[in-house]
Amino acid sequence: MRQALTFVATILFASAVSATDAQPFEWTEGQFDFVATGDVTEGKKLAKKYRCRKCHNDDGISDDEEIPSIAGQRATYMYKQLLDYKNGNRISKDMKKVTRKLSPDDMVHISAWYNSLDRPAKIGNDQMLVIKVCDSCHEKDVVEEDGRIEVAPVLDGQIRQYLENTMLAFKQADRSNDLFLRMQSVSHKLTDDEITRLSRYYGAADLEE
Repeated sequence: MRQALTFVATILFASAVSATDAQPFEWTEGQFDFVATGDVTEGKKLAKKYRCRKCHNDDGISDDEEIPSIAGQRATYMYKQLLDYKNGNRISKDMKKVTRKLSPDDMVHISAWYNSLDRPAKIGNDQMLVIKVCDSCHEKDVVEEDGRIEVAPVLDGQIRQYLENTMLAFKQADRSNDLFLRMQSVSHKLTDDEITRLSRYYGAADLEE
């Protein structure tokens, strides 16, 4: 299955390389094995060294609607995002500054550390039929049981406004580093109101609550 997905990714991303000639990410068996070597203890040390807590806090749970909570996030997803920031496939001045100092080994260990932390609970109100479609890629137990942990991030417990902003960014093509262009395709079919409702379903309590 992974070989087939990798082939599809190669085709879809052939025309998606940015103007900076950054190469799109491609999962291989070797990449999966590499991420699995992440060491939690080493990752904790590196997170402290590079001051990840400055934005993500010691527990990996954000208190800023523009910054995601990364506690309990899939190590595979975080590793890819760190590479994307470093290679220019995802844009953030702050994350570019940090990731340029990180080696791939550092990224694997840091991802393992934040993956080991407890994730905040989602609210889960405002049920929608589209939830089943979203869960096919994002629901932690469903996806990981099927072995497709590379597909997408865990959404449960994320900052609500961050989720909404991210879905809108994909819809408006302001963000385009999604594997197989799935989020751009899905979010384009959603109304802004549906995006807001989805963010409230998956998100944690509002920061002011």
